[in-house]
Amino acid sequence: MIDQDTPPKPLRRQRLRVANACQICRLRKIKCDGARPACTRCQERGKTCVYGRFANAVEKQTTHKPCGQASSVHKPAPMLVSPPSPALSDSVAAMPPIVDSLPGSHYVDEDQKVEPDLEQNRAYYTAHGRFADQVAAAIDVRAGLIPATCHQIPLVDAPLFGDLDLPSQSCPLSSSTELPPRAYSDQLIDIYWQHVDPMEPVLDRQHFLEIYEKTYSTTMMPLYTDYSIWLGILNVVFALAIQRQENIPLLQRNEEGNRFFQRAWALLPAESMLWKPASLELVQCLMLMNRYLHCTNNQQKTWMTAGLAMRIAQNMCCHLAEIPSVQGFSDNKALKQKLWASCVALDRCISWSLGKTSSMVLIPSPPITTPQQLGQNAMHDAWGLGLHEIGNQIQLAQIQTRTSLAGRFRPPLQSQQDQYHDAALQLDACLQNWENSLPSDWQSQNIRMVVDRSSRAERYLLHLRYLHHRIFLFRPMLARFYSMKTDTHPSLKSRSLSHRLLRESASMCIEAAQQVASLVNETLELDEPIGLLPWWYRIYYLHIAGANFLAAMFRSELYTDSVSQSWKSVLLALRAHEHLSPYIQQCVWTFETLAVRILGKPYPSLDGSGCDLMVDGSSGVSFDDIFQYVNIDFDNFIFGPEDFSEGLV
Repeated sequence: MIDQDTPPKPLRRQRLRVANACQICRLRKIKCDGARPACTRCQERGKTCVYGRFANAVEKQTTHKPCGQASSVHKPAPMLVSPPSPALSDSVAAMPPIVDSLPGSHYVDEDQKVEPDLEQNRAYYTAHGRFADQVAAAIDVRAGLIPATCHQIPLVDAPLFGDLDLPSQSCPLSSSTELPPRAYSDQLIDIYWQHVDPMEPVLDRQHFLEIYEKTYSTTMMPLYTDYSIWLGILNVVFALAIQRQENIPLLQRNEEGNRFFQRAWALLPAESMLWKPASLELVQCLMLMNRYLHCTNNQQKTWMTAGLAMRIAQNMCCHLAEIPSVQGFSDNKALKQKLWASCVALDRCISWSLGKTSSMVLIPSPPITTPQQLGQNAMHDAWGLGLHEIGNQIQLAQIQTRTSLAGRFRPPLQSQQDQYHDAALQLDACLQNWENSLPSDWQSQNIRMVVDRSSRAERYLLHLRYLHHRIFLFRPMLARFYSMKTDTHPSLKSRSLSHRLLRESASMCIEAAQQVASLVNETLELDEPIGLLPWWYRIYYLHIAGANFLAAMFRSELYTDSVSQSWKSVLLALRAHEHLSPYIQQCVWTFETLAVRILGKPYPSLDGSGCDLMVDGSSGVSFDDIFQYVNIDFDNFIFGPEDFSEGLV
């Protein structure tokens, strides 16, 4: 007889979510109760229990420790090269500790049974920030080190514009409504229109200049419906124009640019932005703010301002090909379409860098108008929207590969990897067709012959975005290929078709990174006070290329002599930008250190002499040993439910 008072036992044990597991249990592939601050297994074994930052998204009862306390449990990594200059010491010391790639254990106990690896059913999502962190973690562990700090990423959390302190609550500045002298203001306005707006057009020039003239000639209040929004736009324009000038000393540029941006932030507090009536001017102000925030360490504000701008623009039907007349909204069709083109460009840069997806991936782009129906100024937007639509399909393919619902309808013999490879084959053809459809003067090999400087700059940026799409498409294969262990993959010896496809896809990702490095070097004008492309974009794309080259160093098939030359060109280009931000010098130091740790040999300096960087006991790369003890969880590349919820804006 079954005791009536005994509660019925569940048919099966409730499955613990992977995101709850600590890093040690995750590595050993064992169950983890997710207890904080240390799980039961780690307490019993006397191990240091470390949780990844992505586990916090599903752990409801986690108590977050301050950064200072968290960093105390990590052992400092020994210096392999000379430390950064004293000017960088403060910024380096202030880096938050990395926890998502921190190894909890360098070995797996032999007495512990390990579940079989289900690599064939994994599909990776490789946001640039996460990919760069994972590659750096693998290299550090290869050298016998524990990563103690995260590596800041350009246009994600790297303070390219210095430390920008923005209060969470509104606190108006007494100088918010002050304007600079007219002569200085005119100079900044000219710089903006010549060197900033062509990259990502946001404002209507004629309308802007009309109001600008009235600002200095008459009382503005009765002439403009929302004076605070206009002053916010004007101050961010000043801030961007100042940061665009590469010949201004570092401290002066950051101090002056951040002062103008803080004025704009005080003029348009968050509580005001949320409840103001929708207007094109509000969208423009938010997008300009977002562009500046990209180069600061205010990651949350960057994501939120972009989402708010796109929601307002969508509410005003800017994303529709045939814009209906909406009561209360102006019927400026051309400006709305230009704003939407800039919205999708900013969204792509943010989502692919932060590892988030937004609802814009589900919003179809307007039909692409033929070049004969467009003026020269609108062609850039049309090609950009076409490229964005292909990017949407790439992102959808990666999401669909991950979802459990898609697995139910997948053919029995087709794995997630095979499904994504099929989609990548078609999407690669779409990207090829897009490139081949460009006019001859828009082709990458002919851009340098374009006389007009602004036109040449916007075409370079368009091609860099195209190459970023190719990297984004093939980087899941690169992440999978460079992490393979030959001793557990018999197919590597037989050179199966699946392996060859994977290897060629990884090679195509590296080739795209090489083209990125080549294009950025073409745009360098070191003798000019203002470069062809904004310097923060140059740093961003150089970092993308460099991270892929570091991944290539794990495999001799990928790290060829040609790739080695491209790697050297990335370091040389970064060194040429060191005067622009302390972060860049730290980035060069990090790249060189990681390369030494994985290659085990000194890297030549600018004058051709060795930089005396050696790794004791290193005898080159042993690919079979690298990932045997590395605590890399490639599930971090996978879109989980928490990524969907936090990415929808």
